[in-house]
Amino acid sequence: MNITKDKLISLKDRVEPNSRFETIQKLFETILEDDYTVTFDNEEVKIGGKILTFKDGLPTIKYFGPEEDNMTFNNAYQGIVKMANVFEDYEDIVKKIGCLLGGFDFETHKMIDKYRIISNKIKYKDDYHGSLLSNGESRHPSSHFSDNNYFFNIMYFIQNGNFDDVTMVLRYPTQRYFKVEDDDKHYTEEYKKQKEVLSFRFPPKFLWMWANRETVIHPYSLMAFRKFLNSEYGKSILIHINKEYTPYSITTMSFQEFPDVWKKISDEILKDLGVSTDNKDEISNISKLISNLMTQETDIKNISDLLVIGNRAVILWGPPGTGKTYESMEVVKELLEIEEEDIEDKYLFSKQSEYTDTQGYYEIVQFHPNYTYEDFIGGISPKLDGNSVSYELREGIFYRFCREAEKNLDRKYIFIIDEINRAELSAVFGELLFALEYRSKHINLAHFGSFTIPKNVYIIGTMNNVDKSLVTFDLALRRRFGFFKLMPKLDVISDVLGEMVEEESLNKYIEKCKELNKKIVTELGLGEDYQIGQAYFLKIKDFLKEGDNIQISSFDLERLWIYNLEPLLEEYLGMSIEDEGIGKKLLALKDDFENL
Repeated sequence: MNITKDKLISLKDRVEPNSRFETIQKLFETILEDDYTVTFDNEEVKIGGKILTFKDGLPTIKYFGPEEDNMTFNNAYQGIVKMANVFEDYEDIVKKIGCLLGGFDFETHKMIDKYRIISNKIKYKDDYHGSLLSNGESRHPSSHFSDNNYFFNIMYFIQNGNFDDVTMVLRYPTQRYFKVEDDDKHYTEEYKKQKEVLSFRFPPKFLWMWANRETVIHPYSLMAFRKFLNSEYGKSILIHINKEYTPYSITTMSFQEFPDVWKKISDEILKDLGVSTDNKDEISNISKLISNLMTQETDIKNISDLLVIGNRAVILWGPPGTGKTYESMEVVKELLEIEEEDIEDKYLFSKQSEYTDTQGYYEIVQFHPNYTYEDFIGGISPKLDGNSVSYELREGIFYRFCREAEKNLDRKYIFIIDEINRAELSAVFGELLFALEYRSKHINLAHFGSFTIPKNVYIIGTMNNVDKSLVTFDLALRRRFGFFKLMPKLDVISDVLGEMVEEESLNKYIEKCKELNKKIVTELGLGEDYQIGQAYFLKIKDFLKEGDNIQISSFDLERLWIYNLEPLLEEYLGMSIEDEGIGKKLLALKDDFENL
């Protein structure tokens, strides 16, 4: 979603909760309490006047302390656990600071890109072009940044904001990246180099913004910060303040310059939105809104918005392999405010023996030519008992789903219909045509009497537009759904394969995929709706050997073509595949795709 002034003003009075934002807010409130004031007295660290100790003595307060005190760990987040176990009195604050620095989820402890406050660049003065995805130079900056920084040093910087005194480290100086010769590491040239680099990067700016959260806007991550500055609205604000300002210059400026500049930018935004610079609650509200909008995947946010403000029914359509079912499940997580990966056991309606107090439930069914009204709503169905046949009244899945939703109107119920256009829709929906449009109004079902589709039921249908045209939706049914088109997102390939495929090889593969889609439109003349979705190109993973830094070979490309891409293209082309000219073009596409 591109951010404009009008959108921010219209949304600022209905900002959705954000557990990440709210946890960070409480963390900073705690750190800034008197009981947590950090002071240094020679070799002693004091928190709230109490000397900080652990079983082997005092912590090293010099620059590379955690490593010197044997508290780091090879696996991400485990160094944080080790430190928390050593400083038991501060376990919660150690873990939360570690998760904050590393971009780890506070509950699952998984690294999540939208939460990170440092990009993949290891040693350069740049958090702008550094990737926030796993196909960058390395994921080490995030995990090393969390593991190699003592929590009390972070607290001290938050409380004082003096960069001259900062003792943060980007990563421990292994021989690959740094050469340390002086025993007093606090004053080595490597310390100075790291400190200089750090001054241009986002973490100290982030910590300063949140330490001063009552007076300046404070997005909760680097992704939120960068995307906001790059939005239409962000760029207009920068130009208004100073024509020389750009998203790049603000993101990469030194920490010494940043506080004054960001205060001006923040004040201008608040003034423009009609928010007082003295109203800390409103400043927090705007910061949370920016964080929400800038880190939610755009399609997911737009689909969920369409569901909530429209008829509560939407069709996701587009070429095969564009992730329509995947996007549907992401919308479920968005609406139910779930962050777990595996949600079936807890939230799938048909899998529950009883309906406990959750945020809501979802159900997913797949339509096919034999799917009937009786399957969907219910009706008289045959029952075989030995050699005898009897008939009984059975409730369909959608009927049961709506009845349960009606009992719990404060929860959200999402019903996904995969391949919705493969059934005879008018026959399957029957009287529901009226109920779809007029929620909470009663209709009379033949076997069940009075029935409504409650307002807290949301329907998501998916369809491949090349299987059947949208014309299969008659006009009466069609106007009861919103339609959202999903096209191929080939950059997603790097997210999935980034940690196993060598970077240059991966980039060449993605370019090949993009080029093939262009040629499907121009050379085969099939049109944009016949491009190939990312799910098909990701099937190359089935042909790659196990390991890291793999090179994609022409043999891998050949197998992908033969088993996955060519059958799809032949289906697209239909009888025209027998045309000699078309056959030659298809063969040329194959040769180009497989040629490295």
